[in-house]
Order: sequence, then C-alpha cells, then structure tokens
Amino acid sequence: MTTIKSISRQPRRAAGRWRLRNKTITTRRGEMRMLKKMSAALLALAIGVSSTAAQDSAPIRIVIGFAAGGVTDILARVLSDEMGKRLNTTVIVENRPGGAGSIAVQQVSRAKPDGTTLIMIPGTYTIVPAIRTLDFDTKTALTPISLIASAPSMLAVAKNTKYTNVKEVIADAAARPGEIPYGSSGVGSTSHFMGILFEREAKVKLNHIPFKSSGESLQAVLGGHIPMSFSAVNSALSAVQAGEVRALAMGSAKRSSFLPDVPTFGELGLPKVLSETWIGLCGPADMPATLVQKINAAVMEAVKMPETQKRLQEIGVDVLAEGPEQFKKTINDEVDLYESLARSMNLARQ
Repeated sequence: MTTIKSISRQPRRAAGRWRLRNKTITTRRGEMRMLKKMSAALLALAIGVSSTAAQDSAPIRIVIGFAAGGVTDILARVLSDEMGKRLNTTVIVENRPGGAGSIAVQQVSRAKPDGTTLIMIPGTYTIVPAIRTLDFDTKTALTPISLIASAPSMLAVAKNTKYTNVKEVIADAAARPGEIPYGSSGVGSTSHFMGILFEREAKVKLNHIPFKSSGESLQAVLGGHIPMSFSAVNSALSAVQAGEVRALAMGSAKRSSFLPDVPTFGELGLPKVLSETWIGLCGPADMPATLVQKINAAVMEAVKMPETQKRLQEIGVDVLAEGPEQFKKTINDEVDLYESLARSMNLARQ
C-alpha cells in the first residue's frame, strides 16, 4: 500500500511541476506580446514624427526648360547638393523642355509659392517675349531669387581675317554697308540681339547669318565661311585659347575672368553693347519675401564653395551672386530693351 501510495503521488507532483512551468512560459509569452505592442506603438510614433519632419523640409524641384546637358542644366545640378545641405532637404533637378523654355515657366508660375518648386532660367528668358506670343507676363510670372552666373557674349573673328580690333570692323562695315556677314545662334537669340546692339551703337549695317546653334555659328567662323560671329564665352573659349579664333571685345560690364586681356565694348567707346547669357533661380509668382531670402542665402553660400567655384570655371561661366532685387531689375530692363530692339527691326512675333 505504501508503495502504491508513493507511486500515486509522484505523477501528481510531476503534473504540478509541469503546470508551474507552463504557467511561467505563459507569463513570459504574455510579456513578449506586451513588449511587441509597446514597440509597435513606439514605431508608429516615430514614423509620425518623421513624417512631420519630412513635411517641414519637403523635397525641392528645380525645373529646367531645356534638355539635359546645357549650361543651365549643369549649373542647377552643380548647386543642388550644396543647396540641399543648407536647406536641410533634397533638391531634385527636372528637365521639361519645349517652347524655348516657356512651357516650364508657365508650369512653375502656377505652382504653389511654398519654395518646393523652383526654376533655373537663362538670359533668353527676357528675349522670348520679344519674338513669341506668350500666355504669361515675363515680368510678373516668376519671383526672382538669385542671379547666379553669366557667360558674356563676345565678338569673335576668324584667325585669318584682316580684323585685329573692333575699330577696324567698324571702319570696314561703314565702307561696305550690309555686306560684312556675322553669325548668330538664330533669329531672336542673344547673339543676334548683340549684333543688333553693335550695329545701332556703332552706326553700321552688317549682314546677319542665323545658324541653328552657337556651335554651328562658330564652326562657320573656324571654317572661313564667315569672318565673325557674336558668341558666348563658354561656347568659344576653347577655340580662342587654342588660337583658332580671336576675341576682339566682350559684351559685359567688366572683363571676363576667362579672357582678362580682352577689352569690353564699353572700354572701346560702345558702353551700351551689353549682352550676357546669365543664369538665375526663380520661384512661382507671389513667393513670400522671407522665403525668397532664405533660398537666396542658401544659393549665395553654395556658390562660394571651392568645389562649386571649380565646376563653374569648368563650364565657362563667371559668378554673379546677386540677390532678388537686382535680378528683378535685370529682367525688367532686358525685357524692355529686347522688345524695343525687336520693334526697331520689325521682328514679328511667332
């Protein structure tokens, strides 16, 4: 009987121990479930905080109204990283070519003026209204932020021509009105209007030969097909440095850092022959002044960086680094100038 009782107690004790262990396991599982719930709650809170932070520094798009690879596009990409660091966000460059840049301008002008949609524009922005009918007012469609860089136009002549200075060009043109050809990158281009300015100020008449691009115009000079062209420094710099063409004068207020030995037209007695292919950053119409100043400050700091300076030198542009007030004045003055020139030349809007 004693043996039987001992045997009968042992299973109960074993069962008791199992129940205790089972209870411990159940408790630990419950704790784990609780920890998982707490972790999930903390994660959800973190995601919420992160989303709020992302909204405070939403990505910025810089729209380019031309295909990738041009100077305007390259400049935007050079500045995007440095701007992003200073504005604590990501800056994305987006190309929307068409309509000589006017399609992109129209889209950006209608965007929300919160600083998340910007546009990089070239100097041709002020020429387009003189030769095209637009659906927006060039002076008010955008908010100027920063006038960043420029590539002045210059008078370049073939190395084998008889012209060694501007005075000789003027004398020959005066003796043969309308006979001496010059190349440009097309009717209504910056280089075309520079030719018009030169004719007006020097009181001579040249023979305008439009090409499809500044590259084609310069090739015509290099090939000896035309004696000269008005070209942007960044387009003709390598040819000048190689001695293939001669630069006679710069269409800028001061000498170019790339060709410091070449005088400006102003130094030669033609101060109104000014033509620079500038590049600037704008936003939609009616951007708040405080936001404009914030973005402008980021751009001004970005262009001072040694790496940025190096890249700008490589693409052949001089740093301007001017603020919104000066940029706005430049736009307004040039729109008036080019419309006046277009009327004087009877250039019909397309």
